[in-house]
Amino acid sequence: MMFSESENEERPPAISDLTRPRHATQQTAIGPTRSCGSLEKHELFFLVLTILGLLATLGLTIYRLASVDNDTADFTFALVLIINTVACLIFVVHGLMRERPYEVAIFIIADVILLIYCIVNYAENPNGINPTEHYVKLVRLILVVVFSVIAVPLAVYILVSFYQSRNLIFRTVGANAELQDMCDLTFFNEALLRLDFQLELSMVVLVMNKGTNLNIEDIVVLSVGTVFVLCWAILGYLSMRFENKVLVIIFLLLWWCEPAYIIYKMVDVAQMLHDAEGDSTLVPAAAIACGIAACLVHSLVLMVTWKVWSNFGNGLKEKVYGQPGTGDIRYVVEEETGS
Repeated sequence: MMFSESENEERPPAISDLTRPRHATQQTAIGPTRSCGSLEKHELFFLVLTILGLLATLGLTIYRLASVDNDTADFTFALVLIINTVACLIFVVHGLMRERPYEVAIFIIADVILLIYCIVNYAENPNGINPTEHYVKLVRLILVVVFSVIAVPLAVYILVSFYQSRNLIFRTVGANAELQDMCDLTFFNEALLRLDFQLELSMVVLVMNKGTNLNIEDIVVLSVGTVFVLCWAILGYLSMRFENKVLVIIFLLLWWCEPAYIIYKMVDVAQMLHDAEGDSTLVPAAAIACGIAACLVHSLVLMVTWKVWSNFGNGLKEKVYGQPGTGDIRYVVEEETGS
């Protein structure tokens, strides 16, 4: 990527920018991405550790899913664990390969959520009838605890490093500080969309307090709700990538649907929690906690998207995705006239 003289005058390149190999990033369909050879040793160790640990957790959870009755709370917990384990894998790979500090931060949050789900799931009938199932839950819990103790501190170190250096953002949009902030905000919104989808999907599954023992209303909500949250997240991403104001308006107009459903189900689950006793309270309690977190993240998506919308037309998509510009592209024009 070429940088103009006016950009270099704004901020001299750091030593890390001069010493990093030029092939450290490559343009892909989703934007600039690091090559595998550019990963530092601690980053490569973190990547291998997380992939192996999460795949082992995923394998034990799938085994658990296949071995329990599909009309039990254990079945529901197994589905939620699979969702969050896959989400952790996506966050760590995407966060490392694209130097996204926010996605590394969300991986830490997702890992903590995964740990909490494992603890709650183990607490659900810990002395069950089947000793093998109890042993699988215990092994999975120990694996997640050991993994978290090692991975979370290393993830924090990588997070701080990415956030302070902004190397990939610098190589993507240049030294213009204002354009860097716009790019950083857009990346933050993309990470929020992924976290929002993860929480919404977990909420949809958690309302299945008794596994697949659902009525017609639950089946319709599950099928339609899953498709809706996926399409809404994709719509949000496409609206930012192409800086399309029409897509943003549709995205914002549909924002209220998910909070409305979550609040409705939280009231329903709260009544269920009030009437429940003993271990049967764990799934409703988890559903309420997940619903509160989903509403908070969903509200944050609304505020950040509104701010990202105001940055449209400043040449960001041309820098990040190499797309032809439309409308007012002030920063691109400034760079061309300054070169």
